Amino acid sequence: MKMKILAGAAIAASAIAMAGCQIVPGTIHDKSKPIEQGGYTVVGDEVSATEHQLFILGCPINSGRCGSMGRRMYKAALDAAPGADALIEYTTDQTIYMFPFVQVQRYTLTGVPVKTNK
Repeated sequence: MKMKILAGAAIAASAIAMAGCQIVPGTIHDKSKPIEQGGYTVVGDEVSATEHQLFILGCPINSGRCGSMGRRMYKAALDAAPGADALIEYTTDQTIYMFPFVQVQRYTLTGVPVKTNK
């Protein structure tokens, strides 16, 4: 009986370890603005914002924060530059740190803050 329980636990653990989960960091397309050359004023130096995602055995661990990671990064980058309402020349980077059974993904958004001429 004990052997059956251990075998079942081993099978369950291997199934969990092999099953993958996927996360999409979110999009910022609905927050970005189409800006024509001359339609904005640069209001500061390049700004950036970072978010992290933890995975254990391939499944994402909820950080308790709701909403899109991409939108949170975009808002945080804009908050770092008072008066800015958009970013231009922005890039997103992803760095993955892998350890046995644990993975940490770091997403970074970097861009130039601008104030659009409305």
